[in-house]
Amino acid sequence: MIPPSQHVDTLRQLMDVAQLRHRVISHNLANVNTPGYRRLDVEFEGELARQLARSSDGDIQSVQPQVVAEEGLQERADGNNVDVDREMGQLNKNATLFQTYSQLLATHFSSMRRAMEGP
Repeated sequence: MIPPSQHVDTLRQLMDVAQLRHRVISHNLANVNTPGYRRLDVEFEGELARQLARSSDGDIQSVQPQVVAEEGLQERADGNNVDVDREMGQLNKNATLFQTYSQLLATHFSSMRRAMEGP
């Protein structure tokens, strides 16, 4: 469980990862016609889940996203393994996650503002 005092830092970190993932997906799309290009992906959520399982204090600031070449995908005759449909699906999913994180952050700040203003 993440302590309430770390919500802002956690949401900021998740938004940073979503922003990095957006850049990586855009890079993949820009190289869809580059022979031999290997699709890149961002690994973060798996390590975040492992860190949360290990640490009961919710210290997730040490978890850093990793940009890795994804293996095991079907490739075309030119050696490129980028699938435009898959990238567009990942882009939409990532945009939805970013919007969710920003809405959670806005809700958190709104709650804090109401608490400070009082009844």
